[in-house]
Amino acid sequence: MADNKLQELIETLKKQGVESGEASSQAIIEKAQKEAEDILAKARGEADNIAKQAKAEAEKNMAQLQSSMEIAASQFVTNLKKVIEEQLLALPLKEGLEKALSSTEFLQDLMKTVVTEFTQSQVKKDILLALPPAQQEKLKDFVIETIKSQAHSEEEAHYSLSLKDGLINFGFRIGKKDGSVMLDFSSEAFLTLFLQFLTPRFRELFKDINLGEATAK
Repeated sequence: MADNKLQELIETLKKQGVESGEASSQAIIEKAQKEAEDILAKARGEADNIAKQAKAEAEKNMAQLQSSMEIAASQFVTNLKKVIEEQLLALPLKEGLEKALSSTEFLQDLMKTVVTEFTQSQVKKDILLALPPAQQEKLKDFVIETIKSQAHSEEEAHYSLSLKDGLINFGFRIGKKDGSVMLDFSSEAFLTLFLQFLTPRFRELFKDINLGEATAK
């Protein structure tokens, strides 16, 4: 009888031990599964963040590239316009002016009109005339005679004419000797004046260029 009791007790302890072990194992398994799920969720979250950051960085780089391309295209078009403007407008105009102002006869006609108006309107008679070195000998006497022709006989002695080259290649400058008045008829002055009027009209030729369409292609 005692043996039966002892056997029952042993069986009961075994059963409790097995059940306890099974429960403990199950708890360990569930904990491991929970930790695995947490690790997997965290990994997925980090992967999503990395993907989002990579996408944002790629979009940022693409936007920067697009902006750089637009700036480069705009600069190219601007430089192209300058080259075309220089080749088709400024250079031919400069060549025409230099050709005209290198003609002694043309300069005489122009200077006669300018000197006549200048001497009549100036109270100060000390005149400064800047000429290209190549034209000084050809035009000096002509200018003097032109000035004398505008003065009364009693005023001729009051005229003073000074000549200098003035770093002029074509044309001339005339003014008061003290520098308070100076009229510029050099090729550079004419070119600047003409370009002020012609350049805006010339640039109208480019007003229909669509930079957006150019960059899109």
